[in-house]
Amino acid sequence: MQPRNSSSIYFGKIASRGDFVKSASGAKVIALIDNWVAQGMELLIANPDWKNSYDAAGPIDFLFTGTRRKHAISGVLIPSSDASARRFPFIAATLFEVEEALTFLPLSPLVMERHANHQRALSHHASTTHDAAEMLSALGDFALHADADQNRCRAGYVDFLEATNLAALSNALALDNTDATLRQMVLAIGYLLQPVLANYAVAPQRGVLMPLPGDPGLEPLVKAWWLDLICTFLPRADFELGVFTCRRAGRPTLILTFNGNTPSVFHALFEHAAAQEFFIDVSQSNWVEQYAAQDPATYKLSSYLDHGELTLNQLVHSFRQAFSG
Repeated sequence: MQPRNSSSIYFGKIASRGDFVKSASGAKVIALIDNWVAQGMELLIANPDWKNSYDAAGPIDFLFTGTRRKHAISGVLIPSSDASARRFPFIAATLFEVEEALTFLPLSPLVMERHANHQRALSHHASTTHDAAEMLSALGDFALHADADQNRCRAGYVDFLEATNLAALSNALALDNTDATLRQMVLAIGYLLQPVLANYAVAPQRGVLMPLPGDPGLEPLVKAWWLDLICTFLPRADFELGVFTCRRAGRPTLILTFNGNTPSVFHALFEHAAAQEFFIDVSQSNWVEQYAAQDPATYKLSSYLDHGELTLNQLVHSFRQAFSG
């Protein structure tokens, strides 16, 4: 599962330059991501208020991989502008190989945490500093800082599952002052993605949006937990996945898309109306009650999820039993 054979790129606009900057290598990867960003920007600027949406957005971490592919791209997108205040993102990314994408994906937030944090910090500095030459050079030569001890990452995740119950996670997600419940969110993930088990050749057209805790120490663990639940439905699928971490309405958020990096995905990352159309927010899942009342297969899980003392480890096992047998 250890990521290997990495290469890094950067491109986009930064405050200290009047022209478009890009790394000397990685032309194919740059062209691929640049095409996605450029087409997404065309959709975004159709809204007269697009500059406010763009300027209000913070850094967006991303991971692009396919469920059956050996390559993945991890990076960060910084909403930036050039010396003339012309807006266009600055992107830094690392291409690498993985042995099995679906083995790597659930633990990727832990395996790639150090790499993502370092790359994000360098990218933010490069996009805002008055002299970016040193930062750009570092990003172009940026080595893969993945955690080499995969067993340690897995053990840390298992410890988290066993030590954390629903009540503690609800508290970490600050759900007390909202109408959302973890029970509804977990059921929503299952009901939304269960059709994939039978129709594994058809990728869901809409992405899924999930809350993350404000505690930076817990964030990668909760991301891993959400992705672990979702991977229940992906063993036979051949999907192009996009994993995004950003802040929406001031709250840390995880977004997962299944149908490639379309311009609509980029648009929805910045504009609220587009996000409502393209993403399904599991924190707004009152609709699950009609399914829970009628589906014998998930009745036990639905009942378990009412108990705050249920550990996340017990939840994961019950979830898989209910939705995949």
